[in-house]
Amino acid sequence: MGKNRIMCLICAVILLVAPMKVSANELPHSEVGMQEEETDIRILTTEEAERLYHKLTSNGGIQPYSDLGLCEIIISKSEGKLLVVYSASCHGIASKIGVRNMTLQQKNGMKWKNLVIRSEYSENTDAYFGGFIVEKPEIGGKYRVKGTHYVVKDSVETSRYAETDVYTMPAN
Repeated sequence: MGKNRIMCLICAVILLVAPMKVSANELPHSEVGMQEEETDIRILTTEEAERLYHKLTSNGGIQPYSDLGLCEIIISKSEGKLLVVYSASCHGIASKIGVRNMTLQQKNGMKWKNLVIRSEYSENTDAYFGGFIVEKPEIGGKYRVKGTHYVVKDSVETSRYAETDVYTMPAN
């Protein structure tokens, strides 16, 4: 152990004594201005965003980029139980819609322990709903849910990964 301390001390001295050169470059002003001019972005008002959202979701003249619509994961508590509910929706009818590897994890020290892993789907519908209940969760335990929502429509699969924030199970 004495050799390790001596090596650490030598490395620390070298870092303090050895000259180091640090430099940073900036873009010339003409390039910065050019980048700003090339980016033509207009922020939507709330009303514009709502109008466009309704157009996209109802296929009223604008084709959505993805058939996969809203994807949600909800983690909560009720009567001392831990509730997990997830859903996926589709623009139109999907041949298959569901979730893959929807995983409830509990923090175990520095690692996450998998408690439940679900892969489920529905056929020939525009929505999927699933979930589970942990009957006796650990009070103060830290949980999260992560997984992939997916839809298969016209033989094309679209998927979206989602993950919740860490949820700490409160006392009743």
